[in-house]
Amino acid sequence: MPGTNRFLEAFKENYNVIPLAGLFALSAATFNPLPILAGLVAETVYLLFMPDSKWYMDRLATRYDNEVVQRREKLKQEVGPTLPASVMARFSRLEAMRNQIGSQTFEGKKWFREVLRKLDYLMEKFLLFASKQVQFQTYLRSVLDETDPGTVTRPPALPLQMQRAVRRLDPNGEVDEDWILGTVDTIQKRYSNEIDGIDELEKKDENLHNQAVLEKRKEVLLRRRQYVSQIGEILTNLNHQLHLMEDTFGLINDEIRARSPEQVLADIEDVVYQTDNLTETLQEVSPFDQMPVAAGAAKLYNVSGEK
Repeated sequence: MPGTNRFLEAFKENYNVIPLAGLFALSAATFNPLPILAGLVAETVYLLFMPDSKWYMDRLATRYDNEVVQRREKLKQEVGPTLPASVMARFSRLEAMRNQIGSQTFEGKKWFREVLRKLDYLMEKFLLFASKQVQFQTYLRSVLDETDPGTVTRPPALPLQMQRAVRRLDPNGEVDEDWILGTVDTIQKRYSNEIDGIDELEKKDENLHNQAVLEKRKEVLLRRRQYVSQIGEILTNLNHQLHLMEDTFGLINDEIRARSPEQVLADIEDVVYQTDNLTETLQEVSPFDQMPVAAGAAKLYNVSGEK
């Protein structure tokens, strides 16, 4: 299992701990050190050979696969109901491609295990990013309604000649970048108009207390205008990142039989790197809004510590 000390895992196995505890108990009950000494000798031999055995490596790999499936199902139950059906359909296609890639005849190869683990990591991030996409899109709609009541609409579908692929046509699951740009522009113009109005009021009102309040209002509006722009940029980035993940799964599925392990790993490493960068950006924007089930991902999917 990635990110795990195999010796520690082997030591904690029930078939190892229970007999060892029994020998300790026997020595304590009989005041005879021989059982525990014999157990320590057997334990040393066990730890020398078992953790690196093929049987035990397969056992850890199976345990890892089960943990990934459980983790993914938990995340789907938590996040899935909040996502459009079209997004979940896209995720189902990723699952199907992951299973197809996993059925290749490279079982037991470390590089192949690493590819599968990174694909699992990207699948988790796909759901988390899609959740953030819905959250930020809802936020922009709410701010648009606040600043310009009556203009809130769902992101419109693109004209047929401009639509990309069938999987991306559903406006309920696809964030139209023109809608993002138009929404951000409308909100920013409204804030700019309010700021201009405050500037005019400051010129007319000589009351220092009123000027202090107006100045604070202007500061708040400037910060809100900047934040809306930032959210628009991140929402566009999320849209591109989700499509990049899908395209990467397709690429790996296409070329895993023909390209070298190094090339396959390099392709997926680039996407993982960009995904991690976007995760950090999201954390900066919403530092107190932790992504569900995010904890433990690094340990589960990281294989850098494997020998």
